[in-house]
Amino acid sequence: MQDKDDMLPKNVQQDISELAKPDVTEHESAWATYRKLPKSHKWPYFYHHFFWPIIVAVVVLAAIVAFVVNMVVSPKGQGLGVAFVGVQESDRSMDKLEDGFLKYRALDEKKITFENDFYIDSSNKESASMSQNSLETQMSGDTINTVIGSDSALRSQDLLGYLEPLDSVLTSYQMGKLRERGALVEMSDGENGATKAMAIDLGKSAEWSRIKGQDQHARLAFVNVQNKDYARLFVDYLFGM
Repeated sequence: MQDKDDMLPKNVQQDISELAKPDVTEHESAWATYRKLPKSHKWPYFYHHFFWPIIVAVVVLAAIVAFVVNMVVSPKGQGLGVAFVGVQESDRSMDKLEDGFLKYRALDEKKITFENDFYIDSSNKESASMSQNSLETQMSGDTINTVIGSDSALRSQDLLGYLEPLDSVLTSYQMGKLRERGALVEMSDGENGATKAMAIDLGKSAEWSRIKGQDQHARLAFVNVQNKDYARLFVDYLFGM
């Protein structure tokens, strides 16, 4: 009796033979198989095996890069933490200054704090009236990075060693404008006795003077500034730059 396969048309028999052959690509990597395919078959194979895994990998890589850039490049710590030390500053005038700065630019309110609980005692040391943490603790922890105080307060033993030269925080343009207005205050940098521009005379600021009750002899200085953007914007706001 004739075999059933012989009864099939030859083209069908050929197709069955092809299907019955072992898959030579069975143990090959998808990439090796892709390289052997004719050009007309490459794109469908690529889309099926590689397209979406590559898209997912690119998205994940972009997220990782964005995270790293944010951690390395983005300013860290407190945006602007201002402490008033040894100056007559009411809560109302302080709030006006803070509100004015917040309205000056679209800033993150959570990164801005103003405190006026500090004074200089009879032994020329900083003290806190209501704050739970000392000024030194907050300066070291980057909660406070800007100090507004009297000239004697900034030169006190608790503050002088923390002050940063203004040119390490502000831009050369800002330094030039402040110099033109006679607003730079020079004092010892607290390390080797060198005299540098370490504070800003707020009596030269129209914005500061505009708020009723502000001490016209107050000075502004920086300590442990990590986020220079906010510090520079605050000076821009005060001096209309």
